[in-house]
Amino acid sequence: MKRGLLFGLGSCLCVGVLSGLLQLFNDVPTAAIMMAISVPSSILVIREATRSPPNRSRMHGVIGWFAGFLIVGAVLLSIFGIVVVFSPWPS
Repeated sequence: MKRGLLFGLGSCLCVGVLSGLLQLFNDVPTAAIMMAISVPSSILVIREATRSPPNRSRMHGVIGWFAGFLIVGAVLLSIFGIVVVFSPWPS
């Protein structure tokens, strides 16, 4: 399941690279930050995924890929949720 999880995370980071390229036309500093984080991270994660042992079954690989792909969104949703809960009400 580790290999599927890492490939899913790498896929999500590759989508982040594509989003950074699309953002390059609108907001250059945001695109630069996205690219500076996503490109090296995706390379490292995909290299580690190719070195990890294969999954025991196809179902473990698919579930791991979905979990890895959605984990970045879940972390960001949690961070934004905490910020909203602990932010003061507008006056």
